Amino acid sequence: MPKRARLIHVLPLALIALVLGGSALASARYVRPAPAPDGRYGKVEGHEVILFKVRDRKVTDFSFNMDMQCHNTDTGEDYVRDFTGHNIDGGRATFNGHWDQNYTQTDGGREGSGLAEVTFTRGRGVYGSVSVVAPAGPESFEDCHGFIDFKMDRGPLS
Repeated sequence: MPKRARLIHVLPLALIALVLGGSALASARYVRPAPAPDGRYGKVEGHEVILFKVRDRKVTDFSFNMDMQCHNTDTGEDYVRDFTGHNIDGGRATFNGHWDQNYTQTDGGREGSGLAEVTFTRGRGVYGSVSVVAPAGPESFEDCHGFIDFKMDRGPLS
């Protein structure tokens, strides 16, 4: 009986030491930076497109064309409109392989803003996404929003 009582007191301490020791070992592991290979990237699906260029982890010339879902609050009608953004630049891909840039652009008299993102992964490819929100202007009843997300294809930088 005394051995069992001693074991009951030691077992929780051993479990705590195992958990703390395991997490300390896991956080000490080296993680390689996600690759961000130089090149031109693009993807076309229907008439929606994302294009950008990467050199030394710097993402430049990010451009896109996408469908937005629009709603006319005056008539109650829902419909699709195109929105095009171009020359969105700024910054480098992070150590984790992520680049993002907030933007505001005008297309067809409609001002839209959103977020352009690129994610570089190990062994799963490169992904590009864009979101846009184009609220109704002072003389408009049309609210629009959209989102696209593509697995990108890579070509030469030249």
